[in-house]
Amino acid sequence: MKMFNKKRRDKNEDYRNHSERATATSTVAAQKPKPKATQSSTTPNVRSAAGVRPTSAATTASTSAPVKGQNRVNQRRATQTAAKNSAAIEREMADLNKQYQTLRGELKVQLVQDRKHEKQQYETLVAEQLNLEQQLKDAKVTLSKQDKVVTTNDAERDGMVKKINAAQQRYDDAKKALAKSDQTIKSLEKKITQSEQSLADLKQNEADMRKAIQGEQDLKKLFVLMKQQEKQAQDLYQKSDSINSELVKLQKREQTETRERSRKEHAITSAEKDLHTAQDALVAYDRKTKSAQDEQERSLNLINQKINRLQHDYDQNATIVTGLQQKIEGIDAKLKSDYGTTHLVSPVEFDQSAKYFLFSTDLIQSLSAEEKASMEMIMGLLKDEVKDAANVITVNYNDSLPEIWNSYQSAGLVQKHTGLYNMYYTIQAKVPGAVAKTKPELPDKQIVSIADDEGNPIMTLKYRKNGAIWYMTYFNGSIATRRDVYDAAGFLSVTQYLDRTNNSQVTLENFYRPDHSLAMVKQYGSNHELSIQLVNKEEAITNVFHSEAQLLNWWLASVLQQQKSVLVMGVNSPLFDQCLKATNDNFHLLPIVSADDLNDQHVQDIINGKSKLSSLVVTDHDVQTAIEKQMTRDLEITVMPTAEVRA
Repeated sequence: MKMFNKKRRDKNEDYRNHSERATATSTVAAQKPKPKATQSSTTPNVRSAAGVRPTSAATTASTSAPVKGQNRVNQRRATQTAAKNSAAIEREMADLNKQYQTLRGELKVQLVQDRKHEKQQYETLVAEQLNLEQQLKDAKVTLSKQDKVVTTNDAERDGMVKKINAAQQRYDDAKKALAKSDQTIKSLEKKITQSEQSLADLKQNEADMRKAIQGEQDLKKLFVLMKQQEKQAQDLYQKSDSINSELVKLQKREQTETRERSRKEHAITSAEKDLHTAQDALVAYDRKTKSAQDEQERSLNLINQKINRLQHDYDQNATIVTGLQQKIEGIDAKLKSDYGTTHLVSPVEFDQSAKYFLFSTDLIQSLSAEEKASMEMIMGLLKDEVKDAANVITVNYNDSLPEIWNSYQSAGLVQKHTGLYNMYYTIQAKVPGAVAKTKPELPDKQIVSIADDEGNPIMTLKYRKNGAIWYMTYFNGSIATRRDVYDAAGFLSVTQYLDRTNNSQVTLENFYRPDHSLAMVKQYGSNHELSIQLVNKEEAITNVFHSEAQLLNWWLASVLQQQKSVLVMGVNSPLFDQCLKATNDNFHLLPIVSADDLNDQHVQDIINGKSKLSSLVVTDHDVQTAIEKQMTRDLEITVMPTAEVRA
């Protein structure tokens, strides 16, 4: 399609001849529609009377002249009737053949749709099968691991039991020791009581002796009594001392035993606490083990239920997959026997949830009749197939783009609400419809050059058809050094610095926003090096690229990968490879193929199943037929309708 595969230049845009590097261009193809052959009408052959056997005069002649004339009339009528019948039969045969071909085509379409539907179901179920198979494997692995999760640690539990027994033994021993201490203290208390009683008795004897002495009046008796009591008193004192000494020992021992008893009580308390702790630990261990075992049992039941359910679904899916496979094989056999192929062609399914973009490197002002037809065909197709208006995306620098776009809208080539995206307009933040308020000061009369007194050029000026300034080239001596380019709205758009030794070459380009802030810088090296810098309004560099391809990839991604997008572009576009590599779940490519592209490597890869693309838009039915004869896979192909067909 000429609209999308030939680089065109308006006759007023010759400033590019002076700057080959300015605005790198690439050609994107959508293809030229192949003119259709005029279908000749079939004229039925009127059968002649050659089939009627001629008669000689002898056999046909009759003795009566009227009979002979009547025979000739009858023969003419029979011949005319036969001719009419023959023509009617031929027309009926042609009509029946047309109906047959129509029904045959409809049957093929139905078979294609049935196979496509069955295959979609088949592929979905096969994917589910793989998923179910993986889930089954995972569930069985989980089951095998789950069996080993809860195990009784006999050594650990035995240790706990031993700890309890030891604590119990310490507790019992402490209690026995305490009981023994109690017996000892009780015995000591009894002895102390006895000693205290003995002392009391001695003290009573001493008191009785003193009383007896004090009550005796007879000195002799008193003397004898005193002698007797003196010896008794000595015995008494000795016994008293002995008892007191024993009593002190008993009391000290009692104090020691009492302190020891407190220690033993503490030992009992400690042993009892250790015993309870050990018992509680064992109870908790047993409870935890029981809980884990119960949980494991529940988990095992759930896993087994899951495995059974997955196995049931897997077996059920396997049966359905087998049935679908048999259906597909049956349809394939039908197609093979009736149509000689099992590879199917169905119309492209346009995704109504996606945003569609028609790609062209540039738009041109003057379109030929073929180019207009190409534009009408592709935009008409998108209008018919896509719910929302398609968009047009271009990547070349074009300062007349708004004017061109308005002319396209006026000519009905694009709808009023069709979106237009251009890389340079986006980067330079240009607003369609905006007009520069201040313009360069120029003489009232259009002049094309300014020179100094010696005739050396200082400046040359180039104007647009409407008289507005297009670009101004500045000279140093006789050498062009700089060029300021203004867009159609009157804004300074680009400043180009030219190579002094070869001023057809650009060494530096500055691209400006409408507010005169720098938006992008392109710097060209002597050995074809390229540095591209994007600059924000704060004059900070935000992105750096080292090729036009990197810049294009970045910008296309920023436009196309923000939502689900489909890029419609010619298969022979120089950017086709880049866009094909960038495709993903949210970004798809829909190539346009013409007769000239049938040997293109991308087309051959699509036909032979070597490409991830399986959908095509072709320029006419002959291209589709040629592809059908070569294809080794199922394809989606839609033929672009001509204006007559769409009408």
